[in-house]
Amino acid sequence: MKLFKKLAVASSLLILLIPSVASAATSPSLGVADPYSILSGTYTNTAPGTTLNGDLGYTTGPATAATVNGQTHVADATYNQAGIDQGSALGNLNSQACTFTFAPGAIDLATDTTHGPVGVYTPGVYCITGAAAIGGGGTITLDGAGTYIFRMDGALTTSANSIVTAINGASACNVWWTPTAATTLGANSTFLGTDIDASGVTIGSTVTWTGRALAFGGTVSTTVDTINTVPACTTASTGSDGSGAGSGTTTTPGLPNTGNAPQQRNAVWLPGSIALAAIIAATTFYVNRKMRLKKI
Repeated sequence: MKLFKKLAVASSLLILLIPSVASAATSPSLGVADPYSILSGTYTNTAPGTTLNGDLGYTTGPATAATVNGQTHVADATYNQAGIDQGSALGNLNSQACTFTFAPGAIDLATDTTHGPVGVYTPGVYCITGAAAIGGGGTITLDGAGTYIFRMDGALTTSANSIVTAINGASACNVWWTPTAATTLGANSTFLGTDIDASGVTIGSTVTWTGRALAFGGTVSTTVDTINTVPACTTASTGSDGSGAGSGTTTTPGLPNTGNAPQQRNAVWLPGSIALAAIIAATTFYVNRKMRLKKI
């Protein structure tokens, strides 16, 4: 009996010591906010030529109308519910554990190498304790099916002519940006994903954006831009254009390039699992043996 107790204690301690495997990032539901290209408190459009291939919502509208290939909601019940759902989605995104945390301070996503190959990101939750940028007309490539969350304690800025692109099953429907300060997209840039930013979104001239500008309570400004709203991801992706057609599932596992961190987790997890299995087997053998001896 003493041996059994010792084995039980050892098993319990080993279970406590084995770390859990990091969960994959997941995309939240946007609810009523899903079909919006722009959701804002005030919407400003400074020149003719802006096209929104999705819904538009605001309290105060623009002097120059955009072309809206969807519905327009002006401070109605649907608009208000979309604002609530925007907040719920943001809460979900902010609650997910970081799979990579950058060094403190402002980060240029186009030139950073601490996360892995320069300009290339795989699915995961990227946490920035400062502002984030895509500078110098640079490009970042989202590589692989899964959810991408870029969470920053500061502004999000992209330079003129910068590009966010998706390959190998990555899709704009699973890309999320959650800055705590204003978003500014540079002129002639290409952007992907849903930006949830109540501090406001300024979109430079001739930007092509596949995703959504959700700034309920804030201001969104456009100038001869095109925003194509993407649907929620529902099926496995086969395309690589990030358009959302044939988009990837919201729960596809994936981790960012974080050096040897995944290998370190496996190095502890695998031997620990083997040791635990051995202890359980020994315990089972001991108990069965004691029971056989009692029958004799």
